[in-house]
Amino acid sequence: MKRSLILSILLLPAMLSAQAQETVQDLSKKATKGYLLKAENVAGNYTITYKIPGDKKKNEIFYETYTFDQQIKFLKNQEVTEPKESAGQHPERTVSGYYATVGGCSSFDILSMKLKFNKYTDLQAWDYKKQRYITKKSISTETIKARNDDGKYEGYASFINNTDQSLFVLGGQESKQNKKATDFFIIQFNSSSEIIAKPVDITGGQSLVYSTQLKNGDIALVFAPKKGAADLTAYTYLRYTGKGQLVDKVGFKSPSTNLLIVEVTEEEGSVFFCGTSTKSKDAYGEVFDDYAGAILNPCFKEANNKYDFNWEKKATEKMDSFHLLKFTGNKLDFATTALVSDFKGKFKTSPTDKKADAYKGSKFSVQEFMVTPNGEYLIAGQLNGKTNLGMGNPVTTYEDIVCFHFDKQGQLKAQYGVEKLNSDKKSEIYPVKQSFILGKDGKSLYWLILEVKGFEGYADFLAAYAGYKSYFPRYFPRIAKLDTQSSTVNSFTILGNEKYYLTQSFNPIADLNEHSLVFVGSDEDYKKLWVNKYVFQ
Repeated sequence: MKRSLILSILLLPAMLSAQAQETVQDLSKKATKGYLLKAENVAGNYTITYKIPGDKKKNEIFYETYTFDQQIKFLKNQEVTEPKESAGQHPERTVSGYYATVGGCSSFDILSMKLKFNKYTDLQAWDYKKQRYITKKSISTETIKARNDDGKYEGYASFINNTDQSLFVLGGQESKQNKKATDFFIIQFNSSSEIIAKPVDITGGQSLVYSTQLKNGDIALVFAPKKGAADLTAYTYLRYTGKGQLVDKVGFKSPSTNLLIVEVTEEEGSVFFCGTSTKSKDAYGEVFDDYAGAILNPCFKEANNKYDFNWEKKATEKMDSFHLLKFTGNKLDFATTALVSDFKGKFKTSPTDKKADAYKGSKFSVQEFMVTPNGEYLIAGQLNGKTNLGMGNPVTTYEDIVCFHFDKQGQLKAQYGVEKLNSDKKSEIYPVKQSFILGKDGKSLYWLILEVKGFEGYADFLAAYAGYKSYFPRYFPRIAKLDTQSSTVNSFTILGNEKYYLTQSFNPIADLNEHSLVFVGSDEDYKKLWVNKYVFQ
């Protein structure tokens, strides 16, 4: 999930208002045969650089730059070169690492959750054309049998520490005290090929409700008591470092016995849970399955693994309530409940959008979470479904767009609705991108949606060069202003009139002083350069 507090992804079309400025410029033949390399603000002007083909015999790299002034007026384009860095300046290197999986590809392993540790070794070489290291070949990939591995661990989650590439693995095995329960362990793999396992800081029979890695690399785990416990709402939230050291432990009263968490995020020093629940009063493990979406069986097609498939299947059940929980350190600040039946009465659409629907309890994924300047909360996402792309290739779909607004105490204030424009199969297999932008006045908020349109063909120049056809997404922006005081949303504007699309791999050029973003894109045929500037008032 992508998050932002001040500036995030956006775009706008030509002269829609005093806030928007746009220029469309023809690309040269060389630029259309190359690809967009970078976009930046240089000495007050905006420079867009394309990597273009040139004389292969020369020890040079060829570019074409397009320059625009502060008002996005086209100034010039020119070809430039720079010397290549030779491969001799960057010798070949060997890169190794570890990762954890479950199961395998054989008929015996495809449904297995048995934990496996794997080591990869790649040979990397310097590519003087791309001016970076690339993988030349895979030297080896092997499953490693730890010296003290008795083969009884199942895998539930695996996270990599970005600092030193070490592994944090959550494993489980049949409880010695209760055969219907699982004992959970934090498992790490040392340089001597040994497993180091320590029990998770919980007691009694527990179900794993959720696991995720926070932005700073810490691991968040949530557990719920099994059937037969004295209090089925006595949940436990644990936070560990990537090395397995306990940071926070909070025993808390869940707003439901079967709290299904769909997102955990950290903002402004607090951790937030977004979840749903059914009407049932049964234990979590009687309504849903253990969460195991954070570890992969590379050959299981329907989900990340067998347990994840079971979890997803039950998570599609219609929900009765939505819950928002806030934790700060070892303290639960609030845990609130909004009945699904309440959303209809708080549903708001823009004046020109009448086809959106209030939330009815379907499964959804969160794409953006924001703490507003006055301490309220905005949660944006999409409803999820499933579709098949050919035989035995089920994929998640991203359907209706939802946006929930909660007050400082976590109580539902409003749901804002907007119709999704493209609902064909090629488009629904990709999520839209959503963000909230704070205006220049420090009070206004803008809701930004990068609407997705799916295509079939070549995703970019390199794909065309390799002859690789596929489905791929292209995005165009929509924008509306939110009034969080009156809980209303203005009309959305389709930016670029669906004629131009953003370049996927580039963030917009941000000017924090002007409070503007400049976006770079092209037409459908990659023949025209589209540069657009929007100032957030």
